[in-house]
Amino acid sequence: MGRHTIFVVLILTAVWCILMEGISWQIVAVGMFMSMVSMHFMTKFFNFEIIENVSFRKLLTYPFWLLGRIYVDAFFLLKLIFSDSKWGVMETNLHLKSDFLKVVLADSITLTPGSVFLERTKKTIVLLCIGRRDLNGYPASVDGLRAIEKQLVKSETNKQANLEKAED
Repeated sequence: MGRHTIFVVLILTAVWCILMEGISWQIVAVGMFMSMVSMHFMTKFFNFEIIENVSFRKLLTYPFWLLGRIYVDAFFLLKLIFSDSKWGVMETNLHLKSDFLKVVLADSITLTPGSVFLERTKKTIVLLCIGRRDLNGYPASVDGLRAIEKQLVKSETNKQANLEKAED
């Protein structure tokens, strides 16, 4: 049992005590037992290899950044709606290596106004976009996608890069 396991058991036990609205040795004992049972089933039935190449410490500020991005894009979209706008489908390449982060990117691009995720393949993403009629393509949507991708690339670990080199 490593430090991480002990820390998780203690945190889950604390949550158990809060949910039980009391603290006694019986509640703590049952909370610790339930924490260990929960951890056992989580590791047995969930596939955590898909996220082992993601540094979640580096992702801590991402939800706050994304919230700000949503508001900025909403004001841009309001201006775009009242002007001459067009819509269409766009396909672009992704630079992320982790499949987990690609899913986060797809969900994030849908949260930001102006683009909706339609389809993702191994290296590309298809979006439904809104843009200015006088511009070719959808540069605002591409810029938004690249900004989100830039934030997510920071959380990729070197393990993922080493795996990609080994595959080549």
